[in-house]
Amino acid sequence: MRRILFFSVILIAFASSCSNTEIRKKMDSAESLLQPQPDSCLTIMESIVPSGLKTKGEKARYALLMSAAKDKNYIDVASDSLIRIAVDYYSVRKDRLHRMMANYYQGLALNNAGEYTAAIVALEKAEKDALDLDDHLYAGLILLRKGDIYTKTLNNPATQSCLMEAINHFKYLDNPDYAAYTELGLAISYINSHNFTKAKQQLESVHAYNNDNLNDYYSLEKAVIMIELDENLTEAIRLLRNSPKSLFNSQDYCLYAMAMENIGQRDSTDKLIYNAYSLCMSKQDSVGIDFMYADILHRRGNDAEAYMLTRNAAFVQDSVTMVLLQQSVSNAQRDYYKAESLLQEERAGRLRNRNRLGTATALLALALLSGLTLSYRKRKEQEIQEQMLKFSLTQSELQHAEQANASLLGSLFSEKFNHLDKLSADYVRADNDRERLVALREFKEEIAALRTNDDLFLSLEKDLDRYCDGVMTKLKDQVPAIKGENRKLISLFFAGLPYSTVQLVMNRVSIDSLKIARSRFRKEIKAANAPDEELFLRLLEIKK
Repeated sequence: MRRILFFSVILIAFASSCSNTEIRKKMDSAESLLQPQPDSCLTIMESIVPSGLKTKGEKARYALLMSAAKDKNYIDVASDSLIRIAVDYYSVRKDRLHRMMANYYQGLALNNAGEYTAAIVALEKAEKDALDLDDHLYAGLILLRKGDIYTKTLNNPATQSCLMEAINHFKYLDNPDYAAYTELGLAISYINSHNFTKAKQQLESVHAYNNDNLNDYYSLEKAVIMIELDENLTEAIRLLRNSPKSLFNSQDYCLYAMAMENIGQRDSTDKLIYNAYSLCMSKQDSVGIDFMYADILHRRGNDAEAYMLTRNAAFVQDSVTMVLLQQSVSNAQRDYYKAESLLQEERAGRLRNRNRLGTATALLALALLSGLTLSYRKRKEQEIQEQMLKFSLTQSELQHAEQANASLLGSLFSEKFNHLDKLSADYVRADNDRERLVALREFKEEIAALRTNDDLFLSLEKDLDRYCDGVMTKLKDQVPAIKGENRKLISLFFAGLPYSTVQLVMNRVSIDSLKIARSRFRKEIKAANAPDEELFLRLLEIKK
């Protein structure tokens, strides 16, 4: 009986060993197919039953390869619960390749979940290992993902820096598509930051790849630049008509609509605006469309509906504050990410050191070196704590600055809306034309009063000085030609307010007159040879 039991145990153990050997073979095969045949890789991984994984190593490798296979097959994962198994396992081992991959795919999951700070920390760790391994593919992909996060947080300069580094890595690869599509992303980033000169140059570089799909993007983005610069609208419309509509985003449809409006095609304009709204995923997405459509309605003489659109969109003002503080926030943002990454690396290092202290020799060595180790650790911890305290103070200051800007923008809008909201309601509820004319006249009188409110503009100038490096004081000293009403107008441009709002406040006849004024200001600033010319021109850039 004992002999039978003994042989049964041996058979079960042998079967289990064969099963695990088969699983390891499957994972070896899946990893070899991850890049050339990702669909086959995913099929193999899905055939593995997780309950059959016995060791921590098998579970970690399964978590890593399953996460990688899903990403390669365009399956977005918005939770790092699975990949965290691999991150925890490889973080305390010398397997640099799999540690890099684990941190990379964790960064992707966190990015999909909107946890941008944690995503950057994970990608920074992955980038360090990729550079040490001289792995140009993953180094480029990591930088590409970092650029995506910076784009979502409106940090265009950081996006452009990441994409340029990614292109340099992708040029080492045999497949030119990686570099080509990244160059297209760089061109779009330049368009987003209204650096149209660089955008044109970058688009020509994309066009040189002679790729049919890229050429469709080339035509679309070339048309966007033409409309943004109000150049050759007929050619821009031709390019847009011939571009695949699957490439369009909501902003592309809006610009297309404005071009059609300019040539009198109102039915096409309304249809394109409808297409733009249909692509919006949130109220924030629709704000830009609201302002552009309000401008179109104003040109048609439908001021009441244009006002209602502008009023509703103005409640979502977070993006305006973000633009005002973008330059100062971006620097603190990058430094904070690096400090957070350094802190976590230090913790992981300490954990690895503790795991190595398992023998009497290690304990003796620890006793001999404890003085130096403790001193080093305390010094490093103190440095990190001081650095984190500095970033904490920086964040606190930025929050106070954001609150002050929110208060400023509130003074610009709430005072107007408290009076004008009632007038708009009176206009809508009016029973006859006479009452409507009275409401419209009162509306225009309120706008005129707002334009002549010197205290409001003085408050705006003070806030711009406080948060934009004393820009208004410097402008007064270095460009004295800009004064009076022009000084009020340029302060609104510096604050990043949309054309539709500036037109109401300054009582301008048309949006085109504001574009001409902005161009004139640029010429006057350049003619003055001002020491702070770069500051003035940067704040004068058109903002979304």
